[in-house]
Amino acid sequence: MRKLFKRKHKWLKNNWFTRTFLRGRARFYRMSRSHIALGIFLGMIMVLLIVASIMFFLYHPSVMNIINQPLPERIELDLNNPPLAYNFTASVDYFSNDEAIELKINLHNDGQIPISDIKINFSTLDKNFLINQIDLVSDNIESGIVMNNKKLLINSLGADENKEIAIKVYFKNNNLAARTVNWQAQTEYTIRKQVVKELIDLPNLYLKAELQAQAVIYYNSPQGDMLGTGPLPPLAGLPTDYWAFFDVKSSGEFKDLVFSAKLPTGVELTGARSLLAGDFSYNASSRQIIWKIPELKNQGDNYRIGFEIQFIPNEQQVGSSATLLNNIQCYALDTLTNSEKTLRLQDLSTNLDFDKINKGSGVIGLP
Repeated sequence: MRKLFKRKHKWLKNNWFTRTFLRGRARFYRMSRSHIALGIFLGMIMVLLIVASIMFFLYHPSVMNIINQPLPERIELDLNNPPLAYNFTASVDYFSNDEAIELKINLHNDGQIPISDIKINFSTLDKNFLINQIDLVSDNIESGIVMNNKKLLINSLGADENKEIAIKVYFKNNNLAARTVNWQAQTEYTIRKQVVKELIDLPNLYLKAELQAQAVIYYNSPQGDMLGTGPLPPLAGLPTDYWAFFDVKSSGEFKDLVFSAKLPTGVELTGARSLLAGDFSYNASSRQIIWKIPELKNQGDNYRIGFEIQFIPNEQQVGSSATLLNNIQCYALDTLTNSEKTLRLQDLSTNLDFDKINKGSGVIGLP
């Protein structure tokens, strides 16, 4: 029996499996004293940490509430449908130079979160027009709203809050041929530390065309040429002839222009005239002169008509000057804005206010 055991032990000892596998496992699981001490130490630390954690939560239950609360969600903004809605409305579509445009701005926060640091900057899209000045309308000034140069600043807008602000905008025209104002608003605001920017095209504005008109009477032209005939100053019972001129000029296109005046008693047309554009007519019953131009273009040269008048003063007018043309006015329709422009001019008399040579020679005398 002992011999058999020795044989098996020898076989196990010389067997490859025993040498490679079992011996390796035996060495792997064999622990030294230092390893055992380290394991005990780490186990004690784990137990202490668990106990400390339990005690911490027992004495600070609010920590569990904080941990159990969900993290704040990051706002996902739909750039096609931003929370702040704008509406810009101009009081009129057209304006004159040095005339302000009143612009109403309606702001509405469609979201449920307050908006802060709202900025609206106004600018033109080309150099034909520039924004010269922007003012807040006095009735709409309140705390938290400031106009800084050409930028409107608003502190905040609460959830579902609406605010209306009115401003006055003054433009400067750098190109007389340009009449359409193309402009925009660059907007910016902050919502939960996110900055949202938007570019908004504002409604086009149109500059009214300027219409200039003049009526003058000469005995001598500005160049010194003698146009009139007869005594000067005029004498009672004797005819004196003068030349009257109407001039019009525009910075834009007009249509249906009418230039009119009336002849007082004692003043008549001689029939001599110089007409370069339009139609001239005279109504003898109303004693009204009418000059019509169907279309008035924006051009450098003036439209002009000249006609001769004759004045025969009576004895009751001796010692005073007399009116030669009165009720002088000019009106036309602005083609772009479809608005009427009317000009009323001063009466013209024998004093010849525009005649550089004969100005003041209007007091009627006796022959």
